[in-house]
Amino acid sequence: MITLPFGLFRRRRLTTEQQDALLTELEHLLQQIGAALERFTDVDPADRNALEGSRASLRELFLIVVAGEFNSGKSTFLNALLGAQVLPEGVTPTTDAITLLKYGPEPFDELIEPGLRLHHYPAEILRQLTVVDTPGTNAVIRHHERLTRDYIPRADLVIFLTSADRPFTESERAFLELIKEWGKKIVVVINKADILTAAEQDQVAQFVREHVNRVLEQSPELFMVSARRALQARQQTGNDADEQWQASGMAAIEHFVIDTLDEETRFRLKVLSPIGVARRITTKYLTATEDRLATLRDDIQALDQIDRQLVLFGDELRQDAEYYLAEIDRVLTSIQERGERFCDETIRLTRIRELIDTDRLRAAFEETVIGDAYQQIDKQVQKLIDWLMEKNLRLQQSVDEFIRQRTLAHREQMVGSVGGSFAYNRQALLESIGQAAHTAIAGYDRQAEAHQLAGELQSSVAATAITGVGALGLGATLVAIFHTVLLDMTGILAALTVAGLGLAILPAKRRQAKETLHKKIDEVREQLRTSLRQQIDRESERTVLQIRERNAPFIRFVRAQQEQLLDLQRTFSDLAVAVEKFAKQVG
Repeated sequence: MITLPFGLFRRRRLTTEQQDALLTELEHLLQQIGAALERFTDVDPADRNALEGSRASLRELFLIVVAGEFNSGKSTFLNALLGAQVLPEGVTPTTDAITLLKYGPEPFDELIEPGLRLHHYPAEILRQLTVVDTPGTNAVIRHHERLTRDYIPRADLVIFLTSADRPFTESERAFLELIKEWGKKIVVVINKADILTAAEQDQVAQFVREHVNRVLEQSPELFMVSARRALQARQQTGNDADEQWQASGMAAIEHFVIDTLDEETRFRLKVLSPIGVARRITTKYLTATEDRLATLRDDIQALDQIDRQLVLFGDELRQDAEYYLAEIDRVLTSIQERGERFCDETIRLTRIRELIDTDRLRAAFEETVIGDAYQQIDKQVQKLIDWLMEKNLRLQQSVDEFIRQRTLAHREQMVGSVGGSFAYNRQALLESIGQAAHTAIAGYDRQAEAHQLAGELQSSVAATAITGVGALGLGATLVAIFHTVLLDMTGILAALTVAGLGLAILPAKRRQAKETLHKKIDEVREQLRTSLRQQIDRESERTVLQIRERNAPFIRFVRAQQEQLLDLQRTFSDLAVAVEKFAKQVG
């Protein structure tokens, strides 16, 4: 049963002026798509070629591509359509080249390049169109990328030929899958119908229609023919020849190609062909752009998460440091309590001989008040430093692991739909950050860092409290500071001696010594807490700065790519809308 595409052509007629205007508008639209592709990195060369080929084909003759298995009778079909033995025929593959059939005053055949032949022939039908004869679909899939790259995108019509004795083979299904995305007008021809009964013809037609519909998700026109009988009819004369020609089914194909596909209809199909290319390309690269933006959005969220982690690191560091500062404060409080007891027990009239002996007083003060305070302070400060180094290292390791996981997160996806230099640059930057972090962690000398931090703490305290302490530990530096309390007390006791050791003045001087001790301890406590907090903040800022400097190149890449891709997303989206609007204009 023959189905003619009458519904396709029930549209308003277009004047020549309208056709020229539409061609000009379409050329401009294709140029805009080409310009957008220039801004997109990693464009598939096949897509660029297809777009350029579509633009070039707008002013060319109507292009028909004939495809099918090698033994489906393509050559016989074309010979019958052209009315002469133009192409060689055989039961084995007769060509492994793509053949362009064009009009010429004399038959002439030439090999343009390996895999591509040009055949001129004086057939009237070739004045109106160009035919592309292809190798078998299995050969096309294996070897002839040129067909899918150069001719399928430019085809205004694809005649898909299958054989009644081997209908819709696997290679034919694969070929339809291959060309489906280009959105071409496809006509299905079942050849060798003469070997089937009428019932068998209906059965085969139904089988092919169902499978083609399943692949293309649409119902193309379907013709049942016998190219062999048609060619025989072409080579005969008389009424029998006409009857045989009609019976072969080729009359319907001829009517479709020559009469039904009149000039206006061919124009519509010619315009719809590049529209299909434009639709495919804009959809593909809009999707690719959105995929890249989705990846970048995930990257930005990851970077924001790292930034929040860095902010929390500083806050948590200051909060957790209070525990170690409280431990140091307890040591200072203990010194203060012992000092007050020392004053109560020492500044007495009964111990006047000891008070006058400065060396003995100093030794007693060191033993009773200071004791092992400097070891305790050094121990607590070292605990603080060790904790700070551990927190620093863990942060570096945490960020390093996060970046490593981020590097792996989209590797498979990036190689596929998003791929190219975008994926390579992104991956390279992430791996560079990971390598820099790994190197920093591997080269992290905790002992050297701790020694440096201890020295900075000592210098910070000594710089405001006392000078000339040299290369002492922090505890020893504080002890040197506490000795100034002893000097103050010595001055107080000297005043006692000048006052004639009056009994009335002893309580006041004891109180003065205790107040001096209390004031000095408070000064040391405040200075030490301030210095430690400042040093902790500096250490936090230094660590955060190192991590941010490592991440900076990737952040710049993400921000720049996001800005560019957002602009491309708008461009491809607008172009996709323009393509659909133009398609409606054509009808």
